[in-house]
Amino acid sequence: MQKSLTSSIVIPKKIQQDWQNMLSVLAELTQVPVALVMRINEQDMEVFSANTSLDNPYSIGDKEALHQNLYCEHTIKHRQKLIISNALKDPEWQGNPDLTHNMVAYCGLPIFWPDDTPFGTVCILDTKENSFDPVYQNLLETYQKSIEVQLNILFQHTELLNNHKKLQLEIAESNQNINEVNRKLANEIDCRRAAEQKVEYHKNHDVGTGFLNAVALYRHMDALINNNQKFVLLHIHFANSRTIQQEHGHSVFDLLLTEYRSKLTKITDTSVTGRLDSSDILLIIHADKRKLPQLCKHLSEIGKACFFNNEDQIHLQSYIGAVHSKENVSRNDLLKCAYNTVIECQNLGKTFTISGSSLPLKSSLSEHKIEAYLLEAVRNNDLFLSYQPKVCPYTKRWLGSEALLRWNHPHLGAISNEVLIQLAERNGLIYELGNFALRNAIQQTSEWIINSPNLITAVNISAVQLKDPHFVQHVQQLLELYQLPPKNLELEVTESGLIADEDLAIKTLNKLHDMGISIALDDFGTGYASFQYLKKYPFDTLKIDKSFIENVEHCTDDQNIVCAMINIAKKLKLKVVAEGVENHNQERFVTLEGVDSIQGYLYSKPISADKFEEGLFNQSSIGTPYFQFM
Repeated sequence: MQKSLTSSIVIPKKIQQDWQNMLSVLAELTQVPVALVMRINEQDMEVFSANTSLDNPYSIGDKEALHQNLYCEHTIKHRQKLIISNALKDPEWQGNPDLTHNMVAYCGLPIFWPDDTPFGTVCILDTKENSFDPVYQNLLETYQKSIEVQLNILFQHTELLNNHKKLQLEIAESNQNINEVNRKLANEIDCRRAAEQKVEYHKNHDVGTGFLNAVALYRHMDALINNNQKFVLLHIHFANSRTIQQEHGHSVFDLLLTEYRSKLTKITDTSVTGRLDSSDILLIIHADKRKLPQLCKHLSEIGKACFFNNEDQIHLQSYIGAVHSKENVSRNDLLKCAYNTVIECQNLGKTFTISGSSLPLKSSLSEHKIEAYLLEAVRNNDLFLSYQPKVCPYTKRWLGSEALLRWNHPHLGAISNEVLIQLAERNGLIYELGNFALRNAIQQTSEWIINSPNLITAVNISAVQLKDPHFVQHVQQLLELYQLPPKNLELEVTESGLIADEDLAIKTLNKLHDMGISIALDDFGTGYASFQYLKKYPFDTLKIDKSFIENVEHCTDDQNIVCAMINIAKKLKLKVVAEGVENHNQERFVTLEGVDSIQGYLYSKPISADKFEEGLFNQSSIGTPYFQFM
């Protein structure tokens, strides 16, 4: 039974690509021509993943029949590491098929599924005699553990799906089981990240560009600071990096950054370049204060100049924040100050900004503190949901609510839903936060619909959740677990979440919509292509952003825009929600224009579940609208 389970598991293409990248790094670090992940089948051994070196004679899909004295078959059979320094000197390996490729040296480890079923091996081979240094053997063991962690995750997920019907019959017990599985998955993801970080630590440079990676750059900064050498730190953010990578590919953007640096060397030859992430680089230069503005101007002009990918012209939209090093200022303080300076530069619409301070702004300190405490808050269940009512403008009755994440930290104070989502996406906690919000909102709504069967609760979902191929199944499991009809749930998405991967977003939202879940487009009108999305995606509702509502009393342009949005929505048979309504003049305007519901402080700020339930009870039992004016 277990064998059939593992044989049915499909390894996702993303994981296969990760293995190929890891094998290429492994072959390079161990200085061998071949690094492979082999998969064992009933009749043969198959090359499942391989490094991309030109002198690797093996291709993905190559197979060799079993029972031919294969290196990898021996490794799996004996369930332990196999090292062969030179097969030509050992009669035991005469006739081995790998010798036809001149692979005389072998070092391999077995890979097993968590149920002890063999998956295959991870191995390195050499065309010359090789005893394989213990450091390389340890590195190979790191890859083995990383792969088995990934197989464990796939196995656990498949096992969850197969046991779903059984879990439905024991709801109380299933809650405990699901929480335990989530904890295990989180621990396993952490183990995988730790293993990957250990491998990356062996390299000091970004693979795509040759720039110093963050670790090496920080080491260089520390050396300068310890030797009391003055320098200028420039944080350069490329605002259109994601667009370039989506349209032309990551490798093209890497080439653009390399060309950007080559043009920089014509201006100054005393610079060190480091890459923080896909959109940001750091420069360390030794420049006179009087020449720094002119240098920053040249850097901006370099980005605006034409770069070419075949016949396509590409421009880099860069924002530059510069900060001078000073005595008794740490590396972290310089990095924080440079980061805040580039954010200030982007907010002000400037091409570059030179900071007059070497200390980080208070807002940055708060953000770093939030990130440090957030993981602990998730683990300790310190988060909670607030609910903001959606009100019918004609009857003043509550039609539903929007569930919003909240966190009251004893030192940092109240942290809003938007900040929590942004931080969670950056540090990899969005799955935990998203699962928390969905689970609690669905559970709470399942209790409310007993007395208010038409109540609809809206939950925000992020771009990261939309890209999860198992997200639809997860939502369906929660609805079935708490017996909430799909019509009582609405999922709100923003335009930024759709841009991340349009094809996958369309498929995901269509599946959710087919289940009976309502789909709403949040912050409508703030994106450059929102009207296109109304045709592409299965939206039931659009929410007019509060930035248009707040000026609708005084600004004719905003009035015309809001009217146009409502008219278009009505023609497309969409419901309209007006966000951010704070006074009766705004309420009167959107009501006359025909919106279906209103959300804003005029009626209520986000309130606790208990207060929301009190409001539902009052309007149901008394028969009058309930307002929570704040």
